[in-house]
Amino acid sequence: MNKKIMIVVYGGFLRGMGHVVRMKRLANQLFQEGNDISFYTNEQICVEMLSGPDWHVHLVQESKAFLQMEQDIKELNPDLLLIDVLDCDLQFLRLIKASSGSARLVLFEEIRAEACQLADAVVNGIYGGLDEKHMQVDGTEYFYGTPYLLLDQEISRLKDTYEVRKECKKVVISLGGSDPRGLLSKAVSALLEDDHLHILAVTGKASRIEEQIEAEHIQFIRHTDQLPARLSEADLAIVAGGMTLYEAVCIGVPSIVLSQVDHQAVTAARFAQKGACRHLGLGELVDEKDIRCAVERLSGSYFLRRSIHLNGRTLIDGKGTERVKNILIHLMNHHQKEHKDV
Repeated sequence: MNKKIMIVVYGGFLRGMGHVVRMKRLANQLFQEGNDISFYTNEQICVEMLSGPDWHVHLVQESKAFLQMEQDIKELNPDLLLIDVLDCDLQFLRLIKASSGSARLVLFEEIRAEACQLADAVVNGIYGGLDEKHMQVDGTEYFYGTPYLLLDQEISRLKDTYEVRKECKKVVISLGGSDPRGLLSKAVSALLEDDHLHILAVTGKASRIEEQIEAEHIQFIRHTDQLPARLSEADLAIVAGGMTLYEAVCIGVPSIVLSQVDHQAVTAARFAQKGACRHLGLGELVDEKDIRCAVERLSGSYFLRRSIHLNGRTLIDGKGTERVKNILIHLMNHHQKEHKDV
């Protein structure tokens, strides 16, 4: 009998689109196992990204999300509830928990104790650091570290085939699904005179950047579902500190990081300490000349690019989506649920 799974995920211009992208990846894996999927999301652009023939997608107002979901919860009687919402409202979580019966509740990238204690499991692929850790505290299972990152399934294959070329010819710039600080424009402007490089600038689904610099060596493309493949064609990448950084590190693409927000800067600093990227800091504080100097230094040194490539490859294996899928299937199949006080 098919299991029923409800997924709540929010994204948009300020939140970014990484949450939506990774939940769609996970949903694809769960659907292939014969499960029924229903999405609940907060913005039309997220609906557009999630839409497909394999599941239902519902648009909800954040302030009224539980009221809009309550009837579905009663009718569907889900086996699993997945919540991937940054700083998710605690009252919403309590109401979901109280109404979900025997459904397992799993939170993603959540570190607040009062939220985690409501869940059966917490998956912190990003917030959990670089090393794997699995533990159970007061009935909640925790899965920490890069082994639980929800990366594209193509990553493992690209990781096996990527090679650092002696000559640096192609640079891919991807600075997030929304790029709220307009870092893509800054990075492209910094490389305007570097016409010996081919620049591929990828704007995200929720990006509001409209202008395109006219130069023969610069190509713009709007959102693509094939970003990992694009990265694998690059000799050098300029990325933010979100999911694209993890993908670049896993594949082994030498990368320069312009972080969009503080928690991305923490992530990028960890990788930089391991020699797995070059972190310039919060992008809004970085001058164009610093971007240009970093690109010139890395593009001109095969040794530096290969060093970053080798250092990064050992940190992420790219199999996290499969691991998390198996964890969730195990949770759904384990009927002797330990009930906890809400």
